[in-house]
Amino acid sequence: MKKILLIIGAVTLSTASMAQTQVQEGSVLIDPYIGVPNWANSILYNQYDGEDTDDVTDYKVNGGQLGYGARVEYMVSDDFGIGLDFNYEVSGFNYNQRYSVYDTTSMTYQDVKYNYDYTAKKFRAMLRLNYHFVQNDRVDAYTAFAGGYKHANRQFRSTDPNAEYDIATIGALIPVSLRLAVGARIYFTQNIGAHVELGAFGGGLLQFGLSVKVPTY
Repeated sequence: MKKILLIIGAVTLSTASMAQTQVQEGSVLIDPYIGVPNWANSILYNQYDGEDTDDVTDYKVNGGQLGYGARVEYMVSDDFGIGLDFNYEVSGFNYNQRYSVYDTTSMTYQDVKYNYDYTAKKFRAMLRLNYHFVQNDRVDAYTAFAGGYKHANRQFRSTDPNAEYDIATIGALIPVSLRLAVGARIYFTQNIGAHVELGAFGGGLLQFGLSVKVPTY
C-alpha cells in the first residue's frame, strides 16, 4: 500500500511539473527570432546573376537575407494573448559601373568607374493578438494577427557626379505593417524552448528562434 501511494505521489508530482510547462493565463512569453527571407533582397535586388560584365562589376546586396526581431506576449486568458512584435531588416545593393567619358583636355574617351550604393533600413512595431488552439505538456500552437507601424530610412549614394539621388529619404512608402501567422512553441524545460512561425507580410515568411516563459510566482 505504501509503495502504491509513493508511486501515485510520484506520478502526481511529475504530472504537475509537466503541467507547469503549459502556457496559461498570466504567463509572459519572450521570443527573440531570425526571419527569412529578406523579401526585398530576395525578389528585387538578388536577381543579378553575380557575374561581372563589361560595364557592371562587384555587384552585391546590402543586408543579406535575414531579418531580426523579438516578440513579447502576455496571456490574458489560457488561450488568448496580447503582445508586441518588433523586427528590423536591411536591404539594398551596391555595384560599380564603367562608362566611357569624353575628356575635353586630351580630346579622347577615358574609361571611368562609378560606384552606386542603395540601402533601406526598415523597422516595424506591431500589436499582436494570438489565439492558442493547441496546448499540451510541451507544445503551444497559435494563430496570430498583428498590425502597426513601419519606418524606413532609405539612402542612395554614388560617386557619379551626375547622379541625382545622393540623398537620404526617411519614411516608408506605406507606413503600415500587417502580419497573419501560425506558429508553435516547443518547450525543452519548464521555461525554455524554441519556436517557429509561418506568416505573410510584416517580416520574413519563416521566423524561428528561442522562446522564454518568464516564471510567475
